[in-house]
Amino acid sequence: MSDDLNWWIRIITPECVAVTQELARLSGKTKRPLCHIMDAQALTYGGVSYISFIPNELLEMIFVETVKGTSRTDEDYSSSCTLTSRLRPRPELVLTSVSQHWRTVALGMPFLWTEIRLFLRQNVDLVNLYLTRSQGQLLDMRFTGIHCDFQSQGSSEFDPDYLRICRIILSHVHVCRRLEVHGAFPFPKLLDGMKRIKAPMLEELMVHHPLNIPNSKHLLFTEDLFLSADRLTMLTLNGLWVSGLSPENFSNLLSHLTSLTQLTLIGEPVDYVRSRDIPVVEIPLLQTMVLKPGPNISRSYLPTIFRTIRAPALRELVLDFHTATSPRDLQSLVDKLKRGTPPFPSVRLLTLCSKSMAYDGWHALANAFSGITTLSVSKCIMNQLMGFLSCAGRRDAFPNLRTLLFDDVQFEWSLLLQLLQVREAAGMPVREVKMRGCKKHAQSELVGKLVASLATYTPVVIGWT
Repeated sequence: MSDDLNWWIRIITPECVAVTQELARLSGKTKRPLCHIMDAQALTYGGVSYISFIPNELLEMIFVETVKGTSRTDEDYSSSCTLTSRLRPRPELVLTSVSQHWRTVALGMPFLWTEIRLFLRQNVDLVNLYLTRSQGQLLDMRFTGIHCDFQSQGSSEFDPDYLRICRIILSHVHVCRRLEVHGAFPFPKLLDGMKRIKAPMLEELMVHHPLNIPNSKHLLFTEDLFLSADRLTMLTLNGLWVSGLSPENFSNLLSHLTSLTQLTLIGEPVDYVRSRDIPVVEIPLLQTMVLKPGPNISRSYLPTIFRTIRAPALRELVLDFHTATSPRDLQSLVDKLKRGTPPFPSVRLLTLCSKSMAYDGWHALANAFSGITTLSVSKCIMNQLMGFLSCAGRRDAFPNLRTLLFDDVQFEWSLLLQLLQVREAAGMPVREVKMRGCKKHAQSELVGKLVASLATYTPVVIGWT
């Protein structure tokens, strides 16, 4: 990369990305031409806007970062699908409306047009525009319909929009890299079509299935998998046990996915309630598993997941209990972890999200995951964790722990100091404490004093992410 290009990257890129992302968040009536915003930022040289001199290579980099950044702020789109998120301007479309030069550059970047969002009552021409501009690149397709009401319009199966979306997915799934299907209504046409079509390029699959899809109709139940078993790396299943996979089908599916590295289970998507014979399955390459049980889960669900999945390469485990309704929902898991053999001895990073965690729960986790080196906890339980690790009877818990990740800076710093001193004296020092998403606090005077005081008592690095 030339020195001139490096200079442009340092000077222009952050400003352009920030401005274009801000423009994409504005509603149609309040948007102003991007050049006016740039002028307001005084991005001029000799009366000519800096932006006019940006090399195409750098402009492409700015476009990519702008689209990525805006997509990250829209992460909840697939689960919320509110009217606001649907109508929010797509950043790539905004970029093409700035000038003829920008339009030419954006249209020359097919991968900028590969995210295909599908929902009922949408503009068909816009979908076709994206499919055309993507020029055969691998697609990311989302079919979201959780806010659609068919009670006054008849069955969703015969809705013209639904049938059109099914045809779009089925005709392009062979060039699909990521597919997400999220609906509160059954989609039999799509499921039946999946039995006859292959998706050899699919790497990520997310299925959020509604209650009224019978087990025999689930798109993952086909004897001959529609996806490439040696290519899929990420699988997300979301649902309730009454419409979930049978344990046999679940195990059979996982045993075929030989390249799977990340598994996410939301709610209770496997029906362990009505089954007695629970097959065990090994996922040899699985590195990350996320469990996010919903409210009122069956008592057998989590213990059975821990007992029937073998993952010798698992490094990261995320337990998100925020939506679990009560400690009763988790008590059976706590009992199993306290008494049973550690389920995943290879785990080194444990993430725990919960509104509360009793002493019994911490004790069970310490027994089951004694080999972890990094522990990440949500803000509601940070003080509870530090109190547990500092108490006389549990100072040897998590003996290999070296890094703590917190979601907030609002915790008892005196507890942290006590914890660091206790671990240091016990020969199991914590060397790094990171606060996630708290960079804005890093320069505050109060936090600076607290960090300095910690450093006088124990050698620890305080980081911000």
